[in-house]
Amino acid sequence: MLELKNTSFFRSAVESISSFVPEGNFRFSDKGIFFKAIDPSQVVLVDYFVDKKCFDKYMIEPNFVGVDLTELTKILARVMPNDKMVLDISDAELKVRFESEMKRNFRLPLIDVSDEDPKVPAIEYEAKVEIMAISLKEILKDASLFGSSIVLKVSDGKFFVEAKGSQGVMDAEVTKVSHIASKKEVTAKFSLNFLQNIVKQAENEKQITIEMKNDSAMRVSYAIGPSRIVFYLAHMIL
Repeated sequence: MLELKNTSFFRSAVESISSFVPEGNFRFSDKGIFFKAIDPSQVVLVDYFVDKKCFDKYMIEPNFVGVDLTELTKILARVMPNDKMVLDISDAELKVRFESEMKRNFRLPLIDVSDEDPKVPAIEYEAKVEIMAISLKEILKDASLFGSSIVLKVSDGKFFVEAKGSQGVMDAEVTKVSHIASKKEVTAKFSLNFLQNIVKQAENEKQITIEMKNDSAMRVSYAIGPSRIVFYLAHMIL
């Protein structure tokens, strides 16, 4: 059984994951909860971990259970500000209980999902950018005026963004960044819609870390409360 009084970060994490992955496996271990999955289009890999120390109570046998994330997101959306969340697992169900002025119980049937965790790409990245979430979200909104894809470039210690379409072109040098490091010039193209969904749950005043390499998937990571989520977004042909 797991208990959590601060439910907002876990709700945000599951919502972020479910925007790409409709169902997947949660691995409950003596260290915490792991989740790894690839979206059906094979464009995004999500890697999430929440340490057991983040929970107010963590007493559960190591387990590996398949869950419908779309339905779990609907349940977690019903949590109230003062609710304590209790999670428990039986042989056939994931049990979710919210406790405050009243006790509400929800039960989700466990489902069969491939029991193989996807392999996380072993990439030696050539550029790293740390940027406030609000700054990145705003520049992506600018890019969405014209394009469905976006080109990110790191060159000479600077970070550039470009989007183009039949209606026009948007290009910008993003000067408000916390940190830039690069071994060489890196230019890569990605799906704008996927990238916007990846960063949607990032808290505006928190840092997002972007790591890139030419002709490779991009690594995007940020904190969700006391936990951390990592996405690998496949590159597009320039």
